[in-house]
Amino acid sequence: MDTHTLNETSFQFTENGKSYDVTFHANKGFSSFAASEFTQDPAVNEKVRQAYIALMPYENKIIEWISQSPDNGRKYIENPVQAMENANMGIPQDIIQMIKNASELLVTTLKK
Repeated sequence: MDTHTLNETSFQFTENGKSYDVTFHANKGFSSFAASEFTQDPAVNEKVRQAYIALMPYENKIIEWISQSPDNGRKYIENPVQAMENANMGIPQDIIQMIKNASELLVTTLKK
């Protein structure tokens, strides 16, 4: 069952014939990611942390957009950066680019 509130959005997501229950919680926001260590490389962790900090002022807009429909939530799951950019939430392009750069750096580092 799909549920939508400002604090929580839940829906089912099906991919490759497998069904997943997905829930976004507003109270578990970007600040928890900003404090995380994703790799053994402090420089990479700092770039990711700075990207999340830059995105924090837009967190409520992102949550509101996700909570508007299961389709928005699916788009966010599939590609969060593209979803934020395409949704025109008012996130400045320099912050979107910062998120893209941090994401690419993180993926490259984790693949090593």
